[in-house]
Amino acid sequence: MAAAGSDERVARAEEALRAYGLSDGGWRRSPSGNLRELLTDLLQWCDATQHGFERALAAARAQHQAESPGVAAAAGAAGRAEGAAGTGSAGSAGSAGNAGRAGSA
Repeated sequence: MAAAGSDERVARAEEALRAYGLSDGGWRRSPSGNLRELLTDLLQWCDATQHGFERALAAARAQHQAESPGVAAAAGAAGRAEGAAGTGSAGSAGSAGNAGRAGSA
């Protein structure tokens, strides 16, 4: 069963991604391509405004897990597998410029 508010969050995310689909060249991208473009823009925004992308992403993951019972177990297993593989989260290289900067999540 979906957590309260998840339908609204999904609708807002779809609206944001739809804007990328309607942008110049967006019609040529897949939904995952639009997601990648949005995340890239958010990384750039964080760099420009000195906000920590990784810190915000960690806070968003924690909020998602708190709002979505059952997701925490799956996310924990995925995080352990990712750590064992020696990989980081997507975007960590893009936000490396934020290291040592003051900012908020």
